[in-house]
Amino acid sequence: MASFSNVSKFCLLALTALTTVLSASGAGKHTDVTYKDITFIVISQPNTYHANRAQLLKEDFEKQVKQLNLKGDDRPALYLLHETEGLPELGAWTLFPVFSVFSNVFPSTPWVFFCEEETRIKLPKLLNVLKSFDSSKDVFLGRGLHDSHISIIHHFYGFEDPEAFAFPDLRAGFLISRPLVNRLAEMMIDLSAADLNSVDFNIDPKHEFARYLSEKLATNLTELTEFCVLDSEDCATYDNLRFPQCGAAIPDDDLSIAVKTCGKFHADRVPVVKKTWDRESRNIEYFSDVDDPSIPTITLGIPNTERGHCGKTMAIIRRAAERKEFAGKKWLLIADDDTIISLHRLRLMLACYDASEQIALGERYGYMSARGYGYDYITGGGGMLFSWPLLERLAKECSCPSDDAPDDMILGMCLKRIDVTITHSPYIHQARKEDYSEDFVKHRTHVSFHKHWDCDPLETYKFLQTDVPSQHDEL
Repeated sequence: MASFSNVSKFCLLALTALTTVLSASGAGKHTDVTYKDITFIVISQPNTYHANRAQLLKEDFEKQVKQLNLKGDDRPALYLLHETEGLPELGAWTLFPVFSVFSNVFPSTPWVFFCEEETRIKLPKLLNVLKSFDSSKDVFLGRGLHDSHISIIHHFYGFEDPEAFAFPDLRAGFLISRPLVNRLAEMMIDLSAADLNSVDFNIDPKHEFARYLSEKLATNLTELTEFCVLDSEDCATYDNLRFPQCGAAIPDDDLSIAVKTCGKFHADRVPVVKKTWDRESRNIEYFSDVDDPSIPTITLGIPNTERGHCGKTMAIIRRAAERKEFAGKKWLLIADDDTIISLHRLRLMLACYDASEQIALGERYGYMSARGYGYDYITGGGGMLFSWPLLERLAKECSCPSDDAPDDMILGMCLKRIDVTITHSPYIHQARKEDYSEDFVKHRTHVSFHKHWDCDPLETYKFLQTDVPSQHDEL
């Protein structure tokens, strides 16, 4: 009897603890919720290709609204950020500036759903999910990602146990309740004075946003299996696209490639490039401070610098813009000697973009962008891509304060000054494959990673060559 009593007592304590957790998140009780109670916000981009992809999401959304016979005030509202008026000019992709004007731009609904352009939403199933949560409480719902170790892209957060922290997979979207929206809006009224010191550098907005909710508002992500990447019958949301499929890859001769290197890396980094992605193109040039005919290298009269390489990068851009042999080229890729990239996948991806437009393409980072007054920039390690019309403009209108200034950030400031919005690619990566959540890496086809440190670059390149059949639609 004593043993049974102890077991019963343990079960009762466990049940009480679980009930407390569920109560705090508003889970477990059936609530009245309708479609009009949800505001949908798509983190979209103005580039033609991405705007068209966001429009496909909107059309799928509107088709469901029509099938559900939702009219007038019963309709849920969906917003594409790139075409929504009243937002701050900079940093909406970091989410924080959105809340600084939230009450002036968006309706006051019990729930707000954020997602990417490729997210697909099953409205009836999402509504059914929300019936189990109380929108009057602080609630943060989504598909959780976890770091297996501390990562540079997440500011080395969670030193003791990084895997314990969950952040939302934006491909599946996430939901926050009205009290959280209101509290964030109050804290972001004056972005310049907001307590955003932990996100002065904006790298991975989904992680930075989740960290802010955890640290400042004591609200952690509630992970739900109904938020998915791969679609299944039980999914309320899913990711519609593993990798773009816009027809044949662009020709090799449309893409000029510049590899930045220096004498001290000729013997270790350059051979890795030669063994891997150098073999995918006949249009690769190596730019160094040292002449080496065995590679061969091109010297531009710019000395090597230990930190930023603005002088070298701008010299590469000007050379490409001025020399006749580059006539007819459509894209310039500037990569590091420790960039690991699949040029075949890159050329497939570039088929989606109109090279006659002024396009700066790569992995977007931000400096003070969350505060609304900094600038975005393409982080250089995964590769910086410029369409030729923009390249010619950069050659004329951008300059370096010094040879050792950070090239990617200086170009970001210049792009802001000449009013060119950076186009973010979710397939190009600044860090090592090992620095990203395993679940994030597994469910997407990638173009590039960066760094040889504490990893095998040949294995990373081999990983990039693995073709994974797509289960998603396109066009």
